[in-house]
Amino acid sequence: MFKSSTKSLLLIASLALPCSVYANAEASPKLGLAEELLTTMHIDKNYAKMIDKITLMQLRKNPKLKVVEGTIHEFFEKYMGWDVLKVEMATLYNKNYTSKELEDIIAFYKTEVGQKTLKLMPQIVLSGTQLAQKKLLEHTAELKSMIESELKVLAETK
Repeated sequence: MFKSSTKSLLLIASLALPCSVYANAEASPKLGLAEELLTTMHIDKNYAKMIDKITLMQLRKNPKLKVVEGTIHEFFEKYMGWDVLKVEMATLYNKNYTSKELEDIIAFYKTEVGQKTLKLMPQIVLSGTQLAQKKLLEHTAELKSMIESELKVLAETK
């Protein structure tokens, strides 16, 4: 199972997935808009940072792996790197947004506040995730008690 820090990085990655793609822009004007959105959001750079962080996390968990750091990084790049996912990500945006919506989102992210949002979003998401985890941990005993009570009631009614 992933540790919470890995989950947080994966969550950030999934929320910040959009970046640069040019391969299929000519095939569909709308797909070209999706690709422009991904470029505007600088997702290629975010993916590179994510791969670096995931590699570092693996090394922190097991420092003996330092000697194979390049292999670990290569593995994550091979299966989670931007070059592998960019066309599929553009296709997802193409599928879920109209051309007008893509144009509006691009226009927003090209503004100063849009760029600030992109810059701050990973930390905001991480902080929000940490806050939710803290709240959950504070009340885990309550959840356990509720489940045990419910199971007891169910067992008595059988």
